[in-house]
Amino acid sequence: MERLDHFAELLSRCAGGDRQAFEELYRESSGRLYAICLGMLRREDLAEDVLQDAFINIWRGASSFDPSRGAALTWMTSIVRNRALDLLRSAHVQAGQMSDEFHDEDFATQVRSPSTAAAMDASAEALARCLRQLKAPQRRCIMMAYYYGHTHDELSTLTGTPLGTVKAWIRRGLEKLRECLG
Repeated sequence: MERLDHFAELLSRCAGGDRQAFEELYRESSGRLYAICLGMLRREDLAEDVLQDAFINIWRGASSFDPSRGAALTWMTSIVRNRALDLLRSAHVQAGQMSDEFHDEDFATQVRSPSTAAAMDASAEALARCLRQLKAPQRRCIMMAYYYGHTHDELSTLTGTPLGTVKAWIRRGLEKLRECLG
């Protein structure tokens, strides 16, 4: 908890224009955020570009961070994730380049590299544990929807599954995740 409070303090200082606080924030959080980018994009060059754009947004938007609404790292992760999703949806990244990664039934349970595993915090580890408890189709659809931003219609097409079934898998899977995460 102390580290999370530290990030909030650094963001507050960034909101006041403190460049040293921004450098420290980058140094202490960029590895974790880069791991998220790389996991989503599967390409180092794209992950580096997204991370840079995200940190520009973090610097510019630091004053909008509200610690009463959540942890600083969660706020920064949302910015990174949204930038990566924007890139995935853009015309610059062809769907075919990314789609092969989705069809592995063990996608959510892949063994992570030491650097990626070190970057995961306790809540991410809990989520991964809970995801492993889902049936493969539920897990795959939830990951594709929330991690990569696919719509239910796109998931239906990608998986060759009726739309109603995809919606049911996601709804029931999310219910099980909520139960598991408490």
